Amino acid sequence: MPKLVLTHDGAVIREYPLDKERISVGRKPHNDIQMDDPTVSGEHAVFLVLQHVYVEDRNSTNGVLLNGKKVSRRQLNHGDMIRIGRHEFKFVDDKAQDFERTVVIPPANNTKENKQGTVVPANAASVTVVNGPKVGEVISLDKSYTKIGSSSQVAVIARRGGNFFIMPMPGVGNQSAPPRLNDNPIGVESLPLKSGDVIEVGGTRLEFMLA
Repeated sequence: MPKLVLTHDGAVIREYPLDKERISVGRKPHNDIQMDDPTVSGEHAVFLVLQHVYVEDRNSTNGVLLNGKKVSRRQLNHGDMIRIGRHEFKFVDDKAQDFERTVVIPPANNTKENKQGTVVPANAASVTVVNGPKVGEVISLDKSYTKIGSSSQVAVIARRGGNFFIMPMPGVGNQSAPPRLNDNPIGVESLPLKSGDVIEVGGTRLEFMLA
C-alpha cells in the first residue's frame, strides 16, 4: 500500500497509509490529515488514489510544491517530496520498493572493512557501534529513515537519494544534551553525513560509513 511519510525540519513525525480514494490535508479539523500550521490553508490539498496516486492543490494560499516546483495537480512517483506549508511528505510506493529490492543484485564478495575491522556491504551505508556492550554491531541504513539511539535519546538518519543526513528527534530524550556529530552538538537543522563521521546518541558512539 502506498503511504506518505510526514517530516518537519528533517525529522520524521508520522506515516499515513493511502488507504482510500481521497485524503485531504489542511488546517481545519475535518481534514483526514490535519496540520497545525498557519502557512497551511483550511483545506490545502488532496491526495487522490486512483490507478495512480496524484496530489492536487485546493486553491491554497501558499500552494503545493512537488520536488521544489509548484504544481496544481500531478501524478506522484516513488520518492517524490511534497511540501505543504512548513511540512514535507515523502511519497513511498511499496510496489516500487519491492521492485527495487528484486532487481538490485550485489556482486559476490562485495564487502569492505570499516575502521573497527567490521565487514560491511559495499555500495551501501551503515553505522557501526564503536563503544559499549554492543560494540561492532552494524546497522544497515537501507530505509528512507532510520532511528538510532535509546529511550533516553533518539536521532534520525534520513536518506535522500545517495546522500544521508542526521537530525535529532524533537521531543524525545534529554534536549539539554543533544546528539553529537564529530563531538559537536546537533542543532535543529539536519546535517549531511560523510564516511567516517562519528555520531554520539545517548552515550553510544557510532561510525557512519558510506561504501
